[in-house]
Amino acid sequence: MPKKSVKNSVLGFSLSDAPSRHGDRLFTFALIGLCVTGVLMVYSSSFYKAFDLYRDPYHFLKEHLIRLGIGFCLFLIAYRFDYHWLRRWSILPLFLCTVALIGVLFTGEGVNRWVTIAGVRLQPSEFARIALIVYMADWCSRNTKKLRESFNSFLFMCLLIVLVSGLVMVEPSYSAAVMIFVSGGVLLVLAGARWLHIFAVLLPALPLTVYMAFAQPYRLKRLLAYLNPLADPLGAGYQINQSKIAVGSGQLWGFGFGMSGQKFHFLPEAHCDFIFSILCEERGFIGGFIVILLFVVLVWRGMRIAARSPDPFGFLLAGGLTVSIALFAVVNIAVTLGVLPVTGLPLPFISYGGSALIANLIACGIILNVSRHTDSPESI
Repeated sequence: MPKKSVKNSVLGFSLSDAPSRHGDRLFTFALIGLCVTGVLMVYSSSFYKAFDLYRDPYHFLKEHLIRLGIGFCLFLIAYRFDYHWLRRWSILPLFLCTVALIGVLFTGEGVNRWVTIAGVRLQPSEFARIALIVYMADWCSRNTKKLRESFNSFLFMCLLIVLVSGLVMVEPSYSAAVMIFVSGGVLLVLAGARWLHIFAVLLPALPLTVYMAFAQPYRLKRLLAYLNPLADPLGAGYQINQSKIAVGSGQLWGFGFGMSGQKFHFLPEAHCDFIFSILCEERGFIGGFIVILLFVVLVWRGMRIAARSPDPFGFLLAGGLTVSIALFAVVNIAVTLGVLPVTGLPLPFISYGGSALIANLIACGIILNVSRHTDSPESI
């Protein structure tokens, strides 16, 4: 039994380590810290580019705040709406997102196929990732025995993952497709799929994955630049070289807020994919460490929520969504440090953007929803 807790009369949060009806407080605090850091860093990394392009240094900041506001409203809905009801409608979001992924192939704009709704640019692939995890958590929790014993049932889930990630890859967005594929695969592991089945599917798929990584010239250039970024310092290796300069020059404490030099047209996409580099340049090793620590707390508490969930659906739902967010954070930070090839994935809650921010806030609302029911298990 969870130990009794004393309530804070102002904030209403439990002062014990046990989750309360308000949700896991450490998870919430980590999320708030990341979102606040995102607001500050989007402004700091983008004000020069915003003034240069739009004569308004607050242009990207205002757009980011609008999307943050939309995401927060949806976060509250996901937080308050009993997550058990998702089981009744889990197929609907996935169906709508799949239709949207097909639709943007013909009507979408830009390289990664985004659509504009009410002045906000959205990428269906980000929401498809969340919808896929919700449906898989529902199906796997209902069919645990079939998933473990029947290869056909396991193959059905794999084909569903391939369908969604394949549509994203056609956009084309290879890195986002890989993230969806890996997120789905990890959820199958959490659901207890047999390793024999997993290897039976992965081994034939490995040559195709390698082929897709080299199929497009720009992907091949990124891989070669990763192996030797100094071979083409003004071409394929330019971004990673400039990123390393930003990270290294920050040293321990950084140059101070707003004092980055790399954002002045030296580091492309400084407010998007490489915002962590600017953060390290301005806030140094300490600032970068604090952000990584916030992600560690978020992931730790998210997996703890999953482990303490009242039912298998809650476990797979919270665990799958937490892993998905963790994958994006790890890959983005690894790219900025030169550990992985350039991918074009945003840093959750911190990078400028719309779809990823909104989708991840929805995911966090669902995770906290699960934690609210830990002390009072419910079932449908």
